[in-house]
Amino acid sequence: MPVVESGFLGEWVDRLRTAAGPPVVGILLRGSYARAAATPYSDVDLDVIVTGSSYETYPAYLAETGVGRLVHLSIAMTDAASWAAHVAAPADWAFGLPVRSPMRVLWAASEWRERLDRTEINQPPARPELEALVAGLGKVAGAFAAGDDLGGRFAASDLARRCPSVLRLANPSVTVASRREALEAALGLPAAPPGYREAMLTCLGLAGGSPSDVYAAARRLVSGTVATVRPYAHELAESVGPDLGAALVDGRLDRYLSQLRPHRFT
Repeated sequence: MPVVESGFLGEWVDRLRTAAGPPVVGILLRGSYARAAATPYSDVDLDVIVTGSSYETYPAYLAETGVGRLVHLSIAMTDAASWAAHVAAPADWAFGLPVRSPMRVLWAASEWRERLDRTEINQPPARPELEALVAGLGKVAGAFAAGDDLGGRFAASDLARRCPSVLRLANPSVTVASRREALEAALGLPAAPPGYREAMLTCLGLAGGSPSDVYAAARRLVSGTVATVRPYAHELAESVGPDLGAALVDGRLDRYLSQLRPHRFT
C-alpha cells in the first residue's frame, strides 16, 4: 500500500467498530486498494455493514496515514439488506457492462463471516436501454434546435453512456472492475457502428467538436446501434416492449430517427 502504514486499516477497523450508531457486523475494503491498484492519490473505500433496517450514511475523513500524508477515507455505512441490494444491482458507472470487482473482508462478526466471506463483488449488466437511447437523440436534437449547445452536449454524453448497454447484445461478454476499465471496454466493443469509438469520445466530451460534430456523432451512434442490434429485436422486446421491438424491424424506428434532425444542421 503506497500511502498508508501497515497498521492504518486495523486502527480504522477498531474505530469504526466502536463508533456510535447501529452495531457493526462487517467492514470491507473496496476500490483501488482492494484491487491492489492504489496510488499515492487514491481514496480508501470502506463498506461498513450494520444491523437493523433502513440505515444509510456516507461519512468521509481526512486522516493521517503515518507516512507524512493525509488520505481521504470514503465510507459507505449501510444496513445489510441495503448493501446486498446495492451490490446485486448494475453499477451506475459501468456503461451497462457487468462488474467483477475485488473486495477484502477486514473484519466481520463471527455470525456474519460466512455470509461476507467473498473476495469479489459481482454486479449484473444493465438491461438494454434502447428506449432511453432513442429518447436521448430526441433530447440532443431538441437542445441543439433551441440553440442550447451546452444542453445538447450534456444530452449527448448521457446518450453515449447508454449505447454499450444495447450493443452488449451483439458482442462477446466482457466484465470490468473499475471505471477506467469500463470506459475502455465500452469504447472497444468489436461489434459496433462505423466510427463508433470516435463518436463515443466526441459525445462523452473526451474529444473536441463543434455542436454540429456532436450532433452528427450522436446520430451515428444511435442509428448505427439500431442497425447493429436489429437481429436481436426479439430479445430487446423483452425489455422495451413488443411495439418498440417490432418498430426495430418494420422500419418505424428508422423513420422516427430520421425526424430528429435540427434545421440548423440540415
